[in-house]
Amino acid sequence: MKFNTQILIPVLLLCLSAGVCLASDVSNAQAYTAFALDSKLGIRSLANQSPTTLAASQALQARKSPNEAFLYSLVIPGMGQLYTGAKRGYIYTAAEIGFLATYFILRNSAANIRDDYRDVVRDHVVFIGPGSFEDWDPIEDFEHATQYENWNHDYDSEATRARTGKWYWDDLDPALKDIRHRDIEVGVGSKHRLEAFDLREQANDTFQRAKFFLGLAILNHVVSAVEARITAKHFNSRLENTPTPPQTRAFDIDVQPDRFTGALTGMFVLRTRF
Repeated sequence: MKFNTQILIPVLLLCLSAGVCLASDVSNAQAYTAFALDSKLGIRSLANQSPTTLAASQALQARKSPNEAFLYSLVIPGMGQLYTGAKRGYIYTAAEIGFLATYFILRNSAANIRDDYRDVVRDHVVFIGPGSFEDWDPIEDFEHATQYENWNHDYDSEATRARTGKWYWDDLDPALKDIRHRDIEVGVGSKHRLEAFDLREQANDTFQRAKFFLGLAILNHVVSAVEARITAKHFNSRLENTPTPPQTRAFDIDVQPDRFTGALTGMFVLRTRF
């Protein structure tokens, strides 16, 4: 089969032009491929790469998703930072552990103090007629019991008295049971009631401190998540702005003297750096 040289030459030139353009695009791209060369001269180790290869390896690093970093730190503070390689993520994690540990310690202490003041109420309140602590509201009735010397006070409604029964503190004169609390003379008061009241105040204050540390833990989640998202964006920005060393073109056109005739001859030269 005969080839038409008038068609073959333009096709070769077109293919060559496409190859030059492709090589130019590859040289300007940020993605590179690092490889080792096997030859009779030995095996080139990837540990001894040129600055060009090292920069290429950095450019090939996977980008970090800001959304994933945000969610990681929102669930476990510091995980989003560690996802982007930022060691300060350990600080957020340690802070979270500290805040939660303090919260549970304070909350457990407050619950114990609350049980103590309720025990004081149970041990030193005497019922007049039928009555049982089993019918008391565990929060409302025990708290109000520490505020009054006897059952006859303005707080009570008929429904409340039906639930709590009639009662007074056992270190008071039973004759005071029919006197309203605000009418009792100054200096007359139950030491047991004051003890229970102080314990109740301590329990409430400790509960408030526990809530404060729980709030710090929640805030740590939010701050860590937002900061992790920003860190991921900065990570990607550094990769995108990494300067790329100039690359030698894969193809070049050169003029070389023919070694037989000495005449200058144009030729295509393929340059590959190893």
